[in-house]
Amino acid sequence: MTALSPLTDDQRYGAALAALGASPGTLRRFLDGYGATAAWEAIARGRHRADPQRRYRDKAVPETFDRVVAMCARSGVSVMVLGRPGYPPALASDRQAPAVLFSTGDVSVLEGRPRVAVVGTRSATPYGLGMASELGRDLARAGVVVVSGVALGVDSAAHAGALGSGGGGPTVGVLGTPLDASTTRAQMALRDAIAARGAVLSEIPPGVHSARWWFAVRNRVMAALAHVVVVVECHQRGGSLHTVAAALARDVTIMAVPGSVRSSASAGTNRLLVEGAAPVRDVDDVLTAVELAIVARPEVSPPQRTPGEGRSVASDGTGRSLGAVPNRVRRALDQDPATLEVVVRRSGLPLGDVSLALEHLAEAGLAVGERGWWSRPRR
Repeated sequence: MTALSPLTDDQRYGAALAALGASPGTLRRFLDGYGATAAWEAIARGRHRADPQRRYRDKAVPETFDRVVAMCARSGVSVMVLGRPGYPPALASDRQAPAVLFSTGDVSVLEGRPRVAVVGTRSATPYGLGMASELGRDLARAGVVVVSGVALGVDSAAHAGALGSGGGGPTVGVLGTPLDASTTRAQMALRDAIAARGAVLSEIPPGVHSARWWFAVRNRVMAALAHVVVVVECHQRGGSLHTVAAALARDVTIMAVPGSVRSSASAGTNRLLVEGAAPVRDVDDVLTAVELAIVARPEVSPPQRTPGEGRSVASDGTGRSLGAVPNRVRRALDQDPATLEVVVRRSGLPLGDVSLALEHLAEAGLAVGERGWWSRPRR
């Protein structure tokens, strides 16, 4: 964990602005064209263009400022202001980036690494908990930053899996409560472990009461950070669908773990699969999606696949890898012939990419196409 430095004026006034209780959009408008200090002073004088009705003037008082600055110091919380040094580059370009972020741990772990959000229901089944833990562990071992919400159930299992990965990648938690909010002893221990290995983030200042709607709002931060979002278990109207919606709005790949049709905990994930989300059978599926997502982003290092683990990578018979797309399409094939449309749905890739990949696989003897039906060659 990095040592805390004294807060700058931007950080102190940014924290005070966040304590006024404004929505994330209004808080961004407070800082639009203003430094944090100037924004605070304009609101306090009733002259800020983003507060024409002076709703926040009476809250922008010295007592509010002193209280939140003291709470940040007492809680060991760092403050990051959008557009100022120290703000995570991975989040800064998002159109809904938080104007002010509070953190414990080291947010630099987000830089230059692939990132996967693993989310799901609080009321997870043993199957869901096991899958979340396994994915968290294997993604971390591949050098992927595991992002989740530190909630009970799937989130906690994913974080715990990453933390138990034996020196792999870090994990980052995104809270819908202040960083100093009271919780169970086990959840507090998990937060501390995440901060020691990665970082915990919140938009809410320490010492400030948070409303339940923050849990839905914070999901956009997880989606904005992620190259891929994996939903492990989700009910028909589960909160994870907020993360899915935010990811879709950002063209972030959505993946889902298939579950029993008799389990209500998998009703949402199975519906996502029907609607076109890519299926997750193991970490290899996720790593392939991550490789595709970061292909145009050279500042991000690719995941580190461990030789001998996971399913084999498709080769053209000379030892050369055919690449991420043909490999993903090959894994969408089995011995029973399937139509092109079915292969597209299974792989989660565009039709044109699948068609081209199938031709390459056929040339390499790794796929058989007959009258529009595709399968793996029989051995």
